[in-house]
Amino acid sequence: MAKNILTIDQVREALFLDADADYAMLEQYSRAASHFIKQKTGYDYAQDESVEPLAVTCAKLYVRQLHFGAQGYNKEHDYTLGLTALISDLQDLAR
Repeated sequence: MAKNILTIDQVREALFLDADADYAMLEQYSRAASHFIKQKTGYDYAQDESVEPLAVTCAKLYVRQLHFGAQGYNKEHDYTLGLTALISDLQDLAR
């Protein structure tokens, strides 16, 4: 099984969910965040022995964007600026 940037517990915490949150949804978010970062940076941060903290932060913002933005635009949960800045930093690190 492929390793993801975020563990299930990290996804749950990022979304402020209880321990009984839907495991399949959390796993999907975790995979999606890892895939998003790999696609944008060309580097698989999930495979590092110690995952880059910026990648973890970016992945958390991405899952929040997916989860809280699912019903349309919500300015209180617009993480676009933070995601863009973190992706830029991660691209630089990947080089």
